[in-house]
Amino acid sequence: MADAQFVRRRSEAAMPGSGLEGAGGVEVRQFAHETSITKAFACGKKYRLSESSLRGISRTPPHRQEDAMTRAQNPQTRMIVALILGVTIYGLAMGTTYPLLGLLLSDRVSGALNGLNTAATGLGLMTGVVLVPGLARRLGAGRTALAGVGLLAVALVALAFLRDFWPVFAARVILGCGAGLMFIVAETALNAAAAPERRGQIMGVYTAANALGFVLGPAMIALMPDRPAALLLGCAAIALMALIPFAAVERPVSRLVVPGSARHIVSAITAFPLAFGFLFIASMIDAIAISLMPVIMLDRDFDIAQAVLLAAVFHVGLVIGQPLIGLALDRAGRRRTVLGCCGLSLACTLPLVSGSGLGFWPVAGLMLVWGGANYGLYTAGLALIGDRFQAEKLTAAIAALASVYALAAVIGPVVAGGMMNALGAKGLFGAAAVVYLTALCGGLWLFRPVEPEWQKHQIR
Repeated sequence: MADAQFVRRRSEAAMPGSGLEGAGGVEVRQFAHETSITKAFACGKKYRLSESSLRGISRTPPHRQEDAMTRAQNPQTRMIVALILGVTIYGLAMGTTYPLLGLLLSDRVSGALNGLNTAATGLGLMTGVVLVPGLARRLGAGRTALAGVGLLAVALVALAFLRDFWPVFAARVILGCGAGLMFIVAETALNAAAAPERRGQIMGVYTAANALGFVLGPAMIALMPDRPAALLLGCAAIALMALIPFAAVERPVSRLVVPGSARHIVSAITAFPLAFGFLFIASMIDAIAISLMPVIMLDRDFDIAQAVLLAAVFHVGLVIGQPLIGLALDRAGRRRTVLGCCGLSLACTLPLVSGSGLGFWPVAGLMLVWGGANYGLYTAGLALIGDRFQAEKLTAAIAALASVYALAAVIGPVVAGGMMNALGAKGLFGAAAVVYLTALCGGLWLFRPVEPEWQKHQIR
């Protein structure tokens, strides 16, 4: 009988203003009441909807609902800003340390040993990858990042007073380990906190902030070339300043980042190989640019000042380009942006293969665009990983990213140095063009990332 009444009333349109109205004009209060009666007959139990709670929901003003949503979003925004600020401070310290330590050791050891010492940072980064899961479970992810900042500061203080090969090597391992702890936690938290439709923009700002130190660091060395100890102690003080934003968001980061397992690193790479391939290309070319670009440009008949300036222009393009690429990731889509970065990088390297007649300014323009487009693959890789993985799998995927970055930072300069000896700058640029062409073809035929806009339309 109750069911018959329900069917009859469902066909009747409810009067406007008569209360809560459901789909088809059914009044929700009537629907809830009659459903409870029906279930009482059917199951011997009553399930009643609270009329007062329904009335409260229906009468919540829209502006109050928006205020509640804004309050929920504000903690996430504060955490994103704090993490980016902390990484910016760290990037300035690291951007000064890399070239300075190479200069300090250049008069004491051979070029091969100097390169091996540089690889110590990558070895430390891999150590951090292994340590993050256990530390995050015991201390929490937020405190793990703070521990990483502390290790950075300790290593920088030690490096201010060390000049022999093996003590510097050990300190750089500690430096890389601290970097690994901090980066894995920060990048995981940023990806987890970012809304899919804004993830590209957030990752673009993050990578630009991180790269800014590699532009400002050499400038600091140029201002104080004869005071390396003071520079390194200043870097330690700057690194300690990163404790402030990281400490401010320690608890929300610990709640957001789910500790993963080192065993899932390989499975993350095999689950999304093309994304990690793009990350490897970006990291490898960037490592070559940091360590060898001035030498490469000297081989193209530029003088020392021009060669150093061209390397700086490459990194200026890197910083300027990432926010734009992040915006493109969200507006044009992940796949189009990745393919665009590959195509632009290819277009920039091809003229450099045979461009012996190119002057300084045309080459500077190519370097500016190339720097931004190449590192755009790293920015895109971060966004793609955030789209594909969640919870502990996201943490494992970011740890895999750190492993790929460390591997590329070790392999890239070694391979590039050998190619420079055998083929010169022309052969090196030709090899880079082949790499980008392969990535472009692979992306065209095989790459099908998750597109947030596509997901949103499907949900609707």
